[in-house]
Amino acid sequence: MTRAFIIGNGKSRSEFDLNLLKGNGTIFGCNALYRDFDPDYLVAIDSKMKQEIVDSNYNRDKVIFPSEDECWEPAEYNKHRPRSNAGMNAILEAIKKDFKDIVCFGFDFLLHDDRGSVSNMYDGTSSYEDNVRCSLTDSRNRMGYLGYVLEKNINIKFTFVYKSTDLVYKPALNNFSLVHYNNFIKTLKR
Repeated sequence: MTRAFIIGNGKSRSEFDLNLLKGNGTIFGCNALYRDFDPDYLVAIDSKMKQEIVDSNYNRDKVIFPSEDECWEPAEYNKHRPRSNAGMNAILEAIKKDFKDIVCFGFDFLLHDDRGSVSNMYDGTSSYEDNVRCSLTDSRNRMGYLGYVLEKNINIKFTFVYKSTDLVYKPALNNFSLVHYNNFIKTLKR
């Protein structure tokens, strides 16, 4: 299959049944997703989350812990090299595996809503305490990094799926599109 699904953990995906994706592409999940759902690959970059995954005895053949260097934005994009995030690293892993159709869920940093843009399905649970929460500034900086990755991979189609009520920033790039959940579901085989 040439389609990869990237499951971020923003609350915008809370009403979408991830089981509908099974058999429709390769699923890359992020961080604590393994607690509720079994993706084809699980990507994590933060040490506490990685340790939780190791301690859980989750199938190590499905786990991707990018190299330390890959956990930081590239100097070519940002000379200060801020920390990346699991969602962006999952996209990069799908690109490495040569997927040409990448569909993303739960990437809430693209939401216009300041509170929603830093939301997380696992807020307040282990590895998601307040001291490691994404700030609004972090969230907005992620938008720039996403734009950089999309521009570097113009031959890949990127689709971001949200609820019809979500107001989403849309980069002006030809390889970026937005789709509402209900319209996306119609494209899936069952």
